[in-house]
Amino acid sequence: MSMRRTTVTPPGSALAWHELQAGIAGMLISLAPALTMGLLAFAALGPQAARLGIPAALLSSAVGGAVFALLSRAPMAAGGPASAPVLVMGALVARVAADPAFAVGDPAAVALLLALVAVSVVSMGVFQILLALSGLVRWAKFVPQPVLAGFMNGVALLALLALLPLLFGWPVGALQAFGWQTLTKILPATLAVGLFTVIVILGVPRLNRRLPATLIGLLAGTGAYALLGLWVPSAALGPLTGALPPAWPHLDVLAPLLAVADTPLLRQHGGAALTAGVLMALIGTLELVLNSLAMDQACHARTETRREVMALGAANVASGLVGGLPLLLLRPRALHMLQVGGRTRAGLYICCGLFALLGLAAAPLLSMLPQVVLGGVMVTIAFLMADRWSLELLAHWWRGPRTADLQWALSVVAVVCATTLVLGFPAAVAAGAVLSVVLFIRSMNRSLVRSRFTADTLPSRRIYAAADEARLRPLRARIIVLELEGALFFGSADRIAELADVLEAGCHTLVLDFRRVSVIDASGAVVLSQVSRRLRDRGIRLLLACVSADNRHGRMLSQFAGDHYVAEHGVADIDQAVEAAELSLLALAGFEALREIVPLEQVSLMAGLDAAQRARLAACLQPLRLAAGEHLFRQGDPGDRLYVITSGAINVFSASAPGSSALPQRYVSLSPGMMLGETAMLDGGGRSGDAVADGVTEVHSLDDRSLQRLRDEDPLLYAQVHRNIALHLSQRLRAAAWAWRSSTS
Repeated sequence: MSMRRTTVTPPGSALAWHELQAGIAGMLISLAPALTMGLLAFAALGPQAARLGIPAALLSSAVGGAVFALLSRAPMAAGGPASAPVLVMGALVARVAADPAFAVGDPAAVALLLALVAVSVVSMGVFQILLALSGLVRWAKFVPQPVLAGFMNGVALLALLALLPLLFGWPVGALQAFGWQTLTKILPATLAVGLFTVIVILGVPRLNRRLPATLIGLLAGTGAYALLGLWVPSAALGPLTGALPPAWPHLDVLAPLLAVADTPLLRQHGGAALTAGVLMALIGTLELVLNSLAMDQACHARTETRREVMALGAANVASGLVGGLPLLLLRPRALHMLQVGGRTRAGLYICCGLFALLGLAAAPLLSMLPQVVLGGVMVTIAFLMADRWSLELLAHWWRGPRTADLQWALSVVAVVCATTLVLGFPAAVAAGAVLSVVLFIRSMNRSLVRSRFTADTLPSRRIYAAADEARLRPLRARIIVLELEGALFFGSADRIAELADVLEAGCHTLVLDFRRVSVIDASGAVVLSQVSRRLRDRGIRLLLACVSADNRHGRMLSQFAGDHYVAEHGVADIDQAVEAAELSLLALAGFEALREIVPLEQVSLMAGLDAAQRARLAACLQPLRLAAGEHLFRQGDPGDRLYVITSGAINVFSASAPGSSALPQRYVSLSPGMMLGETAMLDGGGRSGDAVADGVTEVHSLDDRSLQRLRDEDPLLYAQVHRNIALHLSQRLRAAAWAWRSSTS
């Protein structure tokens, strides 16, 4: 199903008038390009190119365009011959024309050539339908932009080289037939007419973009040709198009294939015709997808790509069966028809009908067109076909800076373009496919590492005693964290190995964060195993955050790196991985390990108290022993007391929603000597998370009733306790602010 843009439809006669205008405008804007496409397709046949090519171009615009308009659901499905597939077909024609068994004066040989051309166009349509039915068409949009730009630039240059001789007064296809060395001198009068045509076409849009520039250029160039011929009769102006047969549909175009069981031409070139069809299908489908996306953006619509490819395939089958050229969606014609008021398929049918009328009734008029003028039109179109993105990229490179990414993209454009020019379309498609894979692997390799930082910019959420925090702060820079993103597979795993090999000499722990890794394949698992061994030889510890024995990353690593690998390197999340590295650093640096037990008189709540005050406060505290994993409190519980930790540790987690499979997020981890729960007791709110014992833990609680009793009985002690609570909150706030500043510096 397609989504059409919302428009106000004019009533009755106004609608009919708008559609008539759109149909006429569509024909006028694309007439000259269509005629030159006919010349381009059969350029290798020299003087015969116009007689065979121009009727074929008109037939494809009429018959194929009507079928596409009927079956498409695009905002404006304007179909017609386009340069990229026409050049592929032209290569087929040149191949057959170069065969010694082919004679352009032999009607039977020409009929067989037209049959082979029809086979290529029909097979293009069939392959497009198969691409749509199989669903492979959706992969067309993933072709990298440098590959596409290189191919389009190659197509533009091939079109330019094919018809550029017309501007110099040489016959169409002269370069293919004779080469540069044997060509005659340039005819100045012919070149003047051609350049005048080019100037008019390029200048008209500057005056009014709604005018059909190519048609005006065609008429102006023809007028200049006639006037110059009258004023300077001796001037060599090049040939006219010449006599053209009416563009009747050739329903028997494939008959020579049935009548002749086996001929040298058919034996030599039958496979090439099918190959050309496959290439045209791939090229045409890709260009259709891109043009459809551009049309959808311009019209605020959404078309179903598979349906459009099937519609275009059917149009190409119909065009091939009547002797026409391959078709594509012509975006310039479609946008122009929309601009002049076209809203329905009626305008498209009118446009196709006008092409049919031209082909049947206006052949004598078209025969009077100068070939140099058609060459000027095509040269202009070839310039306009050049990929704008790559030209802007080249200008950016020229101005600088010349980054590696910029040079790599331009190199890919140049390679694909050169391959198209020198080796032809099959080699260009193959080169494009290879480079697409290379670019994909390169992008995956580079995008694997989302960010790199050290633990001093993002320490763990464990709250250490002031002395331990002071010791740890300068050591955190030795903990390096690589945040990964995407797939860890054969094409990207080496990126991890490269970064691991160039770690700073002082690095103590490398933490790889797998939270955003989508998949790990066997190659990625093997590389990780190798990385851990190389790091261990250098005295560097490797931790894998968000990897555990029961998640998919852990299971994949267990299969290809061994069960022990996850147990040795896996950690639940990035916070706990950094915490493990911090604890290891404290022990390795020669400091006394974190005290597992802090006497009650040394906890932060007792700071600044004399012995009598400490004894009185201790009498108000109630001891509580927790087993590993036991809850001290849960989110939402009343905040009627605070706790101080004398042994073990307390982790505070977010509470899991009922029925949710999401793992709880650790807010903070508190060491012995620290306090928790003071905020809820001060403001009277409920608990903001779940507090869980990390191992066997002992805490002492001070409830609000005991605190109020201290206020009445010992105001000085009460004030100092509040001061200690405030200092504790201040230290936590400063630590958070310092970490934030470090992470944003």
